[in-house]
Amino acid sequence: MNWNTILFWIAIVIVAWLGFRNLISIIIGYSQTGPLKQGQRLCHATSIILYWGACAFAVLYLLWWPLVVGVIIEMVFRKSIIKSGEVVSRENKE
Repeated sequence: MNWNTILFWIAIVIVAWLGFRNLISIIIGYSQTGPLKQGQRLCHATSIILYWGACAFAVLYLLWWPLVVGVIIEMVFRKSIIKSGEVVSRENKE
């Protein structure tokens, strides 16, 4: 086994753990910021699909880039959901 293979599998474990962390949040109903609000379970479920889909694709084809793309897409997805929630909240106050 060479270092590239070892680092690849470590990256797989890390990205899979990020997805598993979202699964735990759905099950217990809490995230790092407190209790899950309405719609956050669906957001976490989508994140799981993005993380684990990236892992599956990376393992299937033994490529690094799906892991990076999966994490970036999940981060953009999460930030866009947060931003849209802030916009809706601001509009409802007006």
